[in-house]
Amino acid sequence: MFRVVKDWIRRIRVYLIRALSCNSVELVLPDNVLVIAPHPDDEVLGCSGLMQRLLSEGKRVDVVILSGGGRSHATCCDIDASFLIESRRNLSRTADHMLGLPVENLHFLDYPDGNIVFENSETERLRVLIDRLQPQSIFVPHRGEGWKDHLSAGQIARKLIAGKPDVSCYEYCVWFWYYNVWHIDWKNVSVLKLTRREYELKNQAIDAYICPKAPCGKPWSGVLPPVFVWANRWRKELYFKKE
Repeated sequence: MFRVVKDWIRRIRVYLIRALSCNSVELVLPDNVLVIAPHPDDEVLGCSGLMQRLLSEGKRVDVVILSGGGRSHATCCDIDASFLIESRRNLSRTADHMLGLPVENLHFLDYPDGNIVFENSETERLRVLIDRLQPQSIFVPHRGEGWKDHLSAGQIARKLIAGKPDVSCYEYCVWFWYYNVWHIDWKNVSVLKLTRREYELKNQAIDAYICPKAPCGKPWSGVLPPVFVWANRWRKELYFKKE
């Protein structure tokens, strides 16, 4: 009963944020974007419309997924971690291909799932990738997201671009919709309204992640809360520009 009440509170909050965002400015699209996702599926849940719009306009999009999501079945079954990671990465290749992302623009790093920290040696690989791609803008999870890996991903990216004044940073929303985030920077919010086709493809890409089942019978990404999935299937995307 308590969980049902909490989910209704979450839904009310989502409806309220959606209503408050109605008058937000339209996102100004940059030319060269790097989307940083802590786990396989975050880029699709948060940035599907953005990726499609940029690619359709001939702009450069790269996605880097920091971890393999190897702990998604940690409390479920004894599936081999390397097999789980490669299976989830295959889902990434399928889902991001649906959105039009070239396979060579999808990059995988090996931060440990649940322990993404700046001090890891993978940070140097991320630094090299950023220096090579020279993105105009980097997109990271919102700092109000409840998962430690999501917070760390943003912190790492901001540190790496601290000496790059020409690189802007935006935050996108994934678990933002689920957790009790009320401190919202409305002054720096932008909205991207998806076309019908973009919205259809976003939902297909989400399904490509959450529908396939592991041998245990549960989704490879783990069992996601229904209210969380519902909230992320919105026909708009919110982005917060950070100074």
